[in-house]
Amino acid sequence: MESASQAVLTQTIIMFIIVIIGALCYKFRLITDDGKKQLSSLVMYIVNPLLIFLAYQTDFKKELLIGLMWTAIMAVLTYIVFILLSMVIIRDKEGRETAIERFSVIYSNCGFMGTPLIFGVFGSEGVFLQNGFITVFNLCVWTHGIMSVKGQRDMKSILRAFKAPAVIAVFLGLVLFFLGVRIPEIPYTALNHVGEMTTPLAMLVAGASIAGSNILKSLKNPRIYLITFLKLIVFPLIGLLIIAFLPAPETAKLITLIEIACPTATIGMMFAITFNKNAEYSSQIFAVTTLLSMATLPFIVWVGTAFLQAIA
Repeated sequence: MESASQAVLTQTIIMFIIVIIGALCYKFRLITDDGKKQLSSLVMYIVNPLLIFLAYQTDFKKELLIGLMWTAIMAVLTYIVFILLSMVIIRDKEGRETAIERFSVIYSNCGFMGTPLIFGVFGSEGVFLQNGFITVFNLCVWTHGIMSVKGQRDMKSILRAFKAPAVIAVFLGLVLFFLGVRIPEIPYTALNHVGEMTTPLAMLVAGASIAGSNILKSLKNPRIYLITFLKLIVFPLIGLLIIAFLPAPETAKLITLIEIACPTATIGMMFAITFNKNAEYSSQIFAVTTLLSMATLPFIVWVGTAFLQAIA
């Protein structure tokens, strides 16, 4: 695991280059606002779920199942702490976008950015283990997350959480995993080609989203620096302390740490748009955290790797 931080750095640089290409495509109108939404939907509803689903197309191993359970457990623990911390640190104040700020520090881009990153570092087994975290993320974001941004409780959101494509992909994948059912080679290869498009498509969308936001205005807002610092540094380090002393496999801990350290979740912008909240502010937080995460992610993984080895 000593090279995990180097692997993350390498993957981050690769992803950053694709982000730049996405930004250029937007600037030269090769990707329009409508195209950005279509690509985002494609990744969210088809490409990313396929990558998650195909990660279960492997022989049953007890160690994999244990790792999967641990990433789910660590996700539950960290989300509970993060939700409580966000309420304490980000006070509700008139004129402040409290709901958007709390959402931004709690929920990371673990599927959109985390999945291709983990796939690049740990391969398909890493994506398999990550699915425990992804499942909890989707359940939380479509219940607590959507209700907090919306400003009212809606119990229908709980049912909606189970309809999320990533969650459906996890459940279908698990069924086939336990039954030992494998997809024939030809359709598997076709589906795998689509699933492996996750990294380039997700990063092109991220680049287009950043290019479409008012990044200069974002950098003049001191409040965004606080939210960014909490999201990319403070909460990941707190998450590290939560998971470090658990009897979980080190790989599962590092995967969980990467998920936590990812920038603000893309879906936060979608919620803001849907419920007529401050979508511009949400997109600015997304843009700044995404850009700066290119530097903070390798640093957090380096700190996490060193700390886990020191207490081992």
